[in-house]
Amino acid sequence: MRYNIVVATHHKTGTVWMDGVFKAIAGDLGAQYINFRDDERRLGELLHSPFILFCYDSDFGDHASVLDRRDVRTVHLIRDPRDVVISAMHYHKASRESWLHEPIPGYDNLTYQRALQQLPTRFAQYIFEMENSSASTLRDMASWRYGRANCFEARYETLRQDSDFVYWRQITRFLGLDAAEQDLADRRFWQNSLFGGLSTLGNRHVRSGAVAQWRRTFTPAIANGFLKRFPGLLQGLRYETSDAWVRELRWAEEPGLLAGLRQLAADHWELLAERARLPSKF
Repeated sequence: MRYNIVVATHHKTGTVWMDGVFKAIAGDLGAQYINFRDDERRLGELLHSPFILFCYDSDFGDHASVLDRRDVRTVHLIRDPRDVVISAMHYHKASRESWLHEPIPGYDNLTYQRALQQLPTRFAQYIFEMENSSASTLRDMASWRYGRANCFEARYETLRQDSDFVYWRQITRFLGLDAAEQDLADRRFWQNSLFGGLSTLGNRHVRSGAVAQWRRTFTPAIANGFLKRFPGLLQGLRYETSDAWVRELRWAEEPGLLAGLRQLAADHWELLAERARLPSKF
C-alpha cells in the first residue's frame, strides 16, 4: 500500500458492500482495519500505517483532519438520493437494527419502524422517510467537502454495474495499490458484489441494490414531495440538470401488489443480465 486508505460512505449507498470489500482487502494486505464509529475514542492511537479507515456516514467530526493527511487517499461513495430514499424506506420497515425499535419522542411512544409500517399508503411511507432518517443522510451527502485532490468521488450506480472492473480499477489505482495488490482487490470486489459471489438470495441486508429504482417506483406525487423537501439536491450532486425528470415519469400510482410485482420482475431480470456478463477468472 502506497497510501493509507479512508473509505467514506452514507446509509444505503453501498455501506455494507464496501465494508466487506475493504475489510477483506485489509486482511490480504496486512493493514489494520478500523471502523470509525466503533473506534472513534481510540482513533489517535490506532492510525498507524498501514491502515484502512472505514466511516459509514462520512462524518469525521473532530477527526476530519485525517482526510487531509498527505499519506492518505480517500474514496467517498454517493448514490442517487431518490434511490437512497427508496432503499432506506424498505430497509427500515423490516430491519432489526435496535434504533428502529426504540420509541420516538413526539410519536406517542411509537418506534420508527412501527410509525413507518402503520402508514396507509406507499406515498405516506416515502414522505415519512424523506422527513426523517433519509433527510439526515441526504444532508450529509450534500454537505461533504467535495473537490479534495486526494479523494476519489465514486458513484454507487457506476460501481454497481462494473462487472468488468474498469471503474473499480480506476479507484484502486487512485488509492495507490500496485498491480499485485489490485489483483487481490479485484477478487475481493467480485466476491462481495451482487454481480459476483454475493447474491440477493443469500444476503438479508440487500433487498434489491438495483440502480435507478426511482424510475419504476416514484409517482409524480412522490417525486414532487421529494423536490419540495430537497430542492436543488440532484443538480448539486450532478444526478440531474433540471427538474424535468418529474414530467418524464410515465405511470401513476399502482396498487401495491402490482407495483411490487413490477419491482420484483425488474430486479430479477437485472440480476440475470448481470450474471450473464460475469468474468470467469474468479
